Amino acid sequence: MGKNKDNIHNNLKNYIPIKELNIKEFNVKRNGNNYHFVDDNGMEVVQIVNTEFPSGKVTGYIEKRKFPNSAYMLYCEYNVNGALVKTLISFHGMEAGFMCFYDVSGEIIKKEDLDILYKFSIDNLIDKMRMEYDIDIVDTKICINVSRGVYKKYNNNPLYCVYINGDIISGQFICYVIDGDTGETLFTTTRYKGEKKGALTDEYFNSLKK
Repeated sequence: MGKNKDNIHNNLKNYIPIKELNIKEFNVKRNGNNYHFVDDNGMEVVQIVNTEFPSGKVTGYIEKRKFPNSAYMLYCEYNVNGALVKTLISFHGMEAGFMCFYDVSGEIIKKEDLDILYKFSIDNLIDKMRMEYDIDIVDTKICINVSRGVYKKYNNNPLYCVYINGDIISGQFICYVIDGDTGETLFTTTRYKGEKKGALTDEYFNSLKK
């Protein structure tokens, strides 16, 4: 509890982002607005050009990189000249850790703590799911989604929602709602692909009324 900056399970925690995107290489190798490749470390990389509509004027670039089947992804933004301006790491698409902003020389000038509202950290969550349920939520083949938020209906306290692949043939998902302060499992249910049940948190809040 409370060690939300350890990032023990984060396989990108020591990765140093590229301070300058190679625009020339990108323009030669891109397919439309995207360039997909695997780097020398085995990381899957996609680089994307942002343009204004309808002029087509380039406004900047985005790079996303991750290891295969890992829930951690590094997101980088570059300006029109290819200089790094912003980075963050996501977990199943959920922003986590520090969002960092850079000056023209590539040095960090500002950090925003994206975990500050969550006493029960992502590391804590990963450990809990492994120890209590024998589930590795870092593996995207096993866990399909993790999200979190602060909810007025839960006394303005934080919650995690976790979706795990269940029976693949039937399209089943096993879902958990977990307290973002204590780590207590508050609600468990199953859902199926194609169902229109609304938000998992709403299902949990409705269950409290019964």
